[in-house]
Amino acid sequence: MEETTVFFSVSQIKIMTAKHLLKEAGISCHSIDKMDSAHAGVFGDIELYVSKSDEEAAKKILEEAEVL
Repeated sequence: MEETTVFFSVSQIKIMTAKHLLKEAGISCHSIDKMDSAHAGVFGDIELYVSKSDEEAAKKILEEAEVL
């Protein structure tokens, strides 16, 4: 299964909100934290991934919820 990034943020709360919205819509997703632990919030971000086939639907849901 090919995956793509649909959202990224430095805010754990925004990522959790986005994951919740997508899971409620039946879209499987996961996040990868790429933040530098020594410089939290300065270097890197948290990325949210969905399958390529769910990309358009996921982006639409996040835009409608004003997360993006």
